[in-house]
Formats: sequence, C-alpha cells, structure tokens
Amino acid sequence: MTLPEVDEVRVTTMVDNTFDALLVSAEGVTRASMGAGRTAARQFAGGEAVAGLRAEHGFSALVTVRSGNASSTLLFDTGASPDGPAVNAERLGIDVGDLQGVVLSHGHFDHAGGFDGLAQLRGRSGLPPTVHPAVWTRRRPELPAGQGLEMPTLSRGALEREGFEVMSGGSRRCWPAAS
Repeated sequence: MTLPEVDEVRVTTMVDNTFDALLVSAEGVTRASMGAGRTAARQFAGGEAVAGLRAEHGFSALVTVRSGNASSTLLFDTGASPDGPAVNAERLGIDVGDLQGVVLSHGHFDHAGGFDGLAQLRGRSGLPPTVHPAVWTRRRPELPAGQGLEMPTLSRGALEREGFEVMSGGSRRCWPAAS
C-alpha cells in the first residue's frame, strides 16, 4: 500500500497515563498551557481552580492530516473513562464536531471507554468507528494470586444504539475525504 504525501500530521494526546502542567513547549511540541482546565471550585476565591488535563490508565489521540487546504481528523482510541477525552477536549478548546471517525487499536477497555462522552459532547454521534474484529472478545486476565478479573467488553449493539456506524477492521473504507 502506498500512502499519499501530506503536508502535515498533527497528533494531540487527548488521554494518557500522566499529565504534567509544568512541562513547557519545545520545537515541534506544543504543550497544554498552565491555565488549561479551569473548572468550578467553590473553595477558592473567584470560584475556580486550574485542574489541568485528566490523566487515566488508557490512551486517546486526535490525529489530523492536512494536504493543501484539505484535512481529515480522527480519534485514535478513546481512553478508559466514559468522559475522559470529552473533558480534555473541552479543557483544550478542541471542537470535536470536525471528527470524521474513530479508530480503535484493540479492544481493551482502557482504549475504548470514551464513546459515551464523545457522543454527548458532539450532541450527536454518527461517527464511523473502525475496529479490529476481535474488539468484541471478552477478556479475563489471570492475576498473580490466581484470581481472574473480568474486563469490560465493548458492545457493538450499545455503540450502534448511540448512532455509531461500526465498521470492522477488514473494511476497505478509509478516512472520509475532507470537505
């Protein structure tokens, strides 16, 4: 498969395991400002605090590819919590209305949990998630003490009821063309 040349690929980490508000931007890397994530907090004068970005066990990244004046944006994974990427999108001032799709790297809950918040933030869903066919597989890791832990399993029916148009990874459809 030959990929076309593009002018720019921008990756915005929406959810990761850590967040450090004291890191500064550097060449090629723009970090969230110290003031990102202002939130109501009645215990402070002025009624707000700087919460920063939400970090959690999981991952999500917004990927925008630009070629000339056309661009396509998708969300790669959705973090663990139902609202993790949505909260961080609001704190970063990112409009998720331009999203053209969601791609799941695999079916672990910490990469597939944020669909609910994403649909609520958009006010509609209708995004086409592209998933590996094994994403629906139930997982139960064996812990060192011999106990099994049932992991949350993504539900195709639940996603479709939210309006997501699920495509399996075998689909030949790629990113929608930019308008």
